[in-house]
Amino acid sequence: MSDTRVAVVGGGAAGLVAAIASARAGACVTLLEAESRVGRKILASGNGRCNLSNTGIAPDAYNAPDFVAPMLAEFPCEAVVAFFTDLGLLTYADDEGRVYPVTNAANSVLDVLRLECAHLGVEERFGFEVARIERSDDGFIVRSREGGASEAGAVIVASGGGVSVLEGLGHTREPLWPVLVPLATDTRSIRGLSGVRVRCAGHVLDSTGARVASERGELLFRDYGVSGIMVLDLSRVALPGSTLSLDYFPDIDLPGMEQLLAERIRTLGWRSAGTFFNGMLHTRIAQAVLRAAEVPLDASAASLDARALARLLKDFRLAITGTGDAAQAQVTRGGARLDGFDPSTMESRLAPGVFAAGEVLDVDGRCGGFNLHWAWASGIVAGRRAAAHTAEPPA
Repeated sequence: MSDTRVAVVGGGAAGLVAAIASARAGACVTLLEAESRVGRKILASGNGRCNLSNTGIAPDAYNAPDFVAPMLAEFPCEAVVAFFTDLGLLTYADDEGRVYPVTNAANSVLDVLRLECAHLGVEERFGFEVARIERSDDGFIVRSREGGASEAGAVIVASGGGVSVLEGLGHTREPLWPVLVPLATDTRSIRGLSGVRVRCAGHVLDSTGARVASERGELLFRDYGVSGIMVLDLSRVALPGSTLSLDYFPDIDLPGMEQLLAERIRTLGWRSAGTFFNGMLHTRIAQAVLRAAEVPLDASAASLDARALARLLKDFRLAITGTGDAAQAQVTRGGARLDGFDPSTMESRLAPGVFAAGEVLDVDGRCGGFNLHWAWASGIVAGRRAAAHTAEPPA
């Protein structure tokens, strides 16, 4: 066995860049993938466009800001973009800071990663579902459920399914649950709105009514609740029993909204309640607001209560009952507990020579390229440090 061999468990985003970084640092790398191909999730990311980073990368965009801070300082957006530029990938950032390949095709990202792995001589072993990692006199032996084995001086675990493997080395885990996912809500007040889109602000309120998180953007009503990028970000803190408060006019404060409606009642009082919001609000949303206010559609607009309607437009509440379609979750929260790893090297504190990267760790970020950025950054650092570990003289 070569003492410069690195085994990478998982051929996803973090695993592929870890393999490249290790090989570039001089290690002989074997990539172990349970499926028949690498990079499946990369192809599905960003609606097939692969939103690979964000110009607004910052620790507070993640659930564990203190842990990710050293990694993001070493690998900000510019460094990740430079890594891919060196692979031959051209990128651009949109108006919201999201970084995409200029081809707008996720396969372009996977192609350059696979080509570089092949160029560096990374050995790929498919159908290798890792069962456990064993310590040996020369390092480690990675064993598959089918009886296969791979020897290495260092191991990088970069697969979400690798949590159980790390547990075998003494690590503990946080429970897994889907985040960046649509939310299921009480649907009585939004019946008939499925398919309607609206730009608004959303606030998650806890059981005491205190605001936990806020987002602005496009919301999509669904038959089970709500979706849209804004909702996906809020799902990171939304729990059953909490409340989603929608503000349909976030640029107008409550007194201003009340004044606007009062003036509208004075000038458009001849309308019916059902047509009062025409030109101001989507018809079906207007009907939902009036229904919540217990106002008949055929009532006179002149009889409307500006104060009550203003409160509903600024604080339209939906009880959160859970997640929508969990299969749509972009990220799974939970994984190996972070206190078991060095945040500057990704090395295990319990099993030196074993490193972790990407989704196997309890790290998740906002929508918009933050999670893939974490995969790249942690994978590259883990790859470099693993190669360095194998090159160190024995103690």
